[in-house]
Amino acid sequence: MILSPGQLKAKLKIKEKNLKAGAYFHYPFCLKKCPYCHFYSYPGQEEDHLLWLAAIQREINLVAEQLSGLVEIETVYFGGGTPSSLRPEEIEVLLSSLSKNFNCDLKEITLEFNPETSSQKLLGFKQAGVNRLSLGAQSFSDWMLKSLGRLHSVDDIFETINQARKAGFTNLNLDLMIGLPGEDTPVFEGNMKGIEITRPEQVAVYMLEELDEVPFKKAWEENPVSEEELAETYENYQTALGRLGYEQYEISNYSRQGYACRHNLKYWEYKPVIGFGPSAASHLAFLRWQNIPDLKPWSKAILEGQMNLSEYLVLSQETALKEKLMSGLRLAAGVDWGLIKEEYAGLDFSSYEEKITELAANGCLELAGSRLRIPSSQFLVANSILSELLF
Repeated sequence: MILSPGQLKAKLKIKEKNLKAGAYFHYPFCLKKCPYCHFYSYPGQEEDHLLWLAAIQREINLVAEQLSGLVEIETVYFGGGTPSSLRPEEIEVLLSSLSKNFNCDLKEITLEFNPETSSQKLLGFKQAGVNRLSLGAQSFSDWMLKSLGRLHSVDDIFETINQARKAGFTNLNLDLMIGLPGEDTPVFEGNMKGIEITRPEQVAVYMLEELDEVPFKKAWEENPVSEEELAETYENYQTALGRLGYEQYEISNYSRQGYACRHNLKYWEYKPVIGFGPSAASHLAFLRWQNIPDLKPWSKAILEGQMNLSEYLVLSQETALKEKLMSGLRLAAGVDWGLIKEEYAGLDFSSYEEKITELAANGCLELAGSRLRIPSSQFLVANSILSELLF
């Protein structure tokens, strides 16, 4: 749908000012689309890159005109795609544009990058203001990397991390994929050895999702991983990462003390996030919107002073409550149930209270004081628990 920015502001009924928010930039281009990737991304050309760059700066202007004074940007996340394909000076321009158009107090600026990133570029990103890197390593097994369709090797991972440290980065996240077809004890041990050697500040451990939409589905069907195997693998990583000094603060994320990702916490704590770029999603108060996942129509609308959205939704209190619980209960700390009931005081909580009592009796939830959480031993079945609680 085509929307004028003024229509966006008209739906926002916010009394507060300078709500602490995050900004997400979606850069959709990559050298090669990975067979497991379900995000909007494709191998783009230089003309696509230039079109994106022009439109993204215009989008910052358009959105800022409507949200001026309502939000203060604290975190920035460049995702994709392969946003490390951007030039350091382009990152600097985007951060400058953000600071000129929004109130900003930037505490964390994350850039996703691949092991092919040069040392010179890493130094440039640091000088441009990036202070956190997220490396799409995926595995410390060359065989597994090949099966995932990745272009890098294990040696590339070690070398890139070494160069990132030399460039001055002291906050590094490492993405790993687990529970894959063919994953065995040597692969697990190799991953843990790689983490022990590289000592990233955070480790994100993901399992494949939405296989119906990706080419990797065939490999999974030919060599399926049972639920029992997935559970054993997940628990092995929980235990091993704990022994290395990592605290699990979310279902898929582990960090050393003080290094939990501030930007991702915005999503899990249901705080405002403003998205820029094709397919980027935004959430502010009771309003949610998402850009169309297509570069050409997205950029055409933006450059004409409009927004082309695939979703534009004013949330009811009930829907917002469910979304807040769905995201917040992914955290090891859970949610403050008492504060939530105060925030959504107009709703009837009796059915939720009954379900919480039942799920707690079965060991699926814990309610200590006003703190409601899913025990870490139940994280792997969190989706089922949330479904029982919310629907």
